[in-house]
Amino acid sequence: MDLLKHKDAGFLLCLILVLGTALTPLQAVIDNTLFDRVTISRDSYDSPDPILIDIDDKSLEALGRWPWPRHLHAEMIDLLNQAGAQVIGYNIAFVDPDIEEPLNDLRLREAISKSANIVLPVFGESGTTVYPFRNPQIPNGSQLGHVEVDVDSDGRVRRTFLKAGIDEPNWPAFGLAMLDNTTVLNTFFPGTRAPHHRMGVNRKWSRDREVLIPRPPQAVSFQRFSFIDVLEKGIPSNIFNGRPVFVGIQAAGLEARFLLAGDPNLNMVSGTVLHANLYQALVQHAVLTPILPIWGLCYAIILTALLYATFILLEKSIVIRSLSAVLSVIFLALPPLAVYLGYWLPIGASLVGAIVVVGFIILKAMYAHNNKTRTDQITSLSSKRMFDETLSLEWEQAIRKKTPLSVILIEIDQFKRFSETFGPERANWVQARVGHILQNHQRRSRDLVARTGSAQFAVVLPITPNAIAYSLAEKMRSDVESLQIEHVKAHQVITISTSIITTSTSESLELQDWIKQGYQQLNTAMANNGNYSANCAPSASSANASA
Repeated sequence: MDLLKHKDAGFLLCLILVLGTALTPLQAVIDNTLFDRVTISRDSYDSPDPILIDIDDKSLEALGRWPWPRHLHAEMIDLLNQAGAQVIGYNIAFVDPDIEEPLNDLRLREAISKSANIVLPVFGESGTTVYPFRNPQIPNGSQLGHVEVDVDSDGRVRRTFLKAGIDEPNWPAFGLAMLDNTTVLNTFFPGTRAPHHRMGVNRKWSRDREVLIPRPPQAVSFQRFSFIDVLEKGIPSNIFNGRPVFVGIQAAGLEARFLLAGDPNLNMVSGTVLHANLYQALVQHAVLTPILPIWGLCYAIILTALLYATFILLEKSIVIRSLSAVLSVIFLALPPLAVYLGYWLPIGASLVGAIVVVGFIILKAMYAHNNKTRTDQITSLSSKRMFDETLSLEWEQAIRKKTPLSVILIEIDQFKRFSETFGPERANWVQARVGHILQNHQRRSRDLVARTGSAQFAVVLPITPNAIAYSLAEKMRSDVESLQIEHVKAHQVITISTSIITTSTSESLELQDWIKQGYQQLNTAMANNGNYSANCAPSASSANASA
């Protein structure tokens, strides 16, 4: 609760937790978890959905072990061209020459050259760019796209780089290369630009235009066919007309497989499926451009400061607090607005900051509720509950250590009649004035002044002899009378009656009986027109008191 009293320290703790989150892997863990639950309503365009042709176990069983003779790939390319495929993404790395049948390489290159639009993979290896046929002079009619897959620490694929390459990021991503002849990205080219120190590094794989691919509202399911079924013309050729086609390895054990972001079923997919998913997300304007983490940290600090100021720091500054509340609402709306506009704002640190502030708000509410039950709302003195708890503890201490404990019981004389005559507001004012007088006579921090009833008060005085307690009670009674607050009758003012009781070795009463004795004595004092201090001084010649 000290943090609620020292609000600057609480705010400093919030900032430390925000910075700790932003500068540790916890930021990525929170952001990845949130990102996996984000869905994007993809824009509807007339562009056709991709078709996947899988080199699967069925095809391997029919055509033999991998790698296949390259004339089979040439036949597939010719067949897809004749079927009118819009663009062919042939995700097979034709790296080393076909030593056994060199003519097959020539046949494949001729098929690629005849193709109106075909995309082949390119990648980096040992500081060099690996081209198809290990020849930078690619066949006519073909384009190159890099096939790098960026896997996060939890094994899921959420991001890719639209540009990459050795020394300079000059090769488009495979899925992007399939779009080079379309106008989908003419209005806006997404992706976070890489810092300059990450670009142009000699003999290093450089990347640029980072994008995130959130899951669609419904699971991605492409129309898929087995390679052998298409090659043997078991599939009607008109299915491929005007459609983008991806050809890739699907059989287990031949290529790495990956987990898509947000897939609860943990289905492993091939790299070709990832490229097809990127293609479709780009066509439907569903990729998100990640905002740099430094801006996410700035957002977290500002949002935490606004929330803390609104709910904790600026409790009495209504105008500034209202302005802070409005700014908080605006800042809270920024992450969904960013997603709507095609950006992803890192919010892991800001989420931690907001949770910590909410925690402070809950603690503050609990603390206020606890204080409300322990503090009288009219006089700001301790409540009846606080009096009972304190008296019980001090009684046990007095009995155990054999020290005197005095209690002054107080009641405003004829207060009910005063309240009925002047009304509750005036009555409350009188109670507050009397409470203030009583509080002024508190000698030590251990003493307790409490309001115990409608017009009743009590003062607990640990380690205080009866004579001193009686002297205090008389001063209180005299000070209240000197206020000269008009009562009901003319020439009559507000007064109090008191009853002083003190523990001693002569009593054998329980605590409740001891207090009851004090109230009986107080009633006797009030019965004689009030403004009287009744004292029951303890006798020193009796048996020990017991708790």
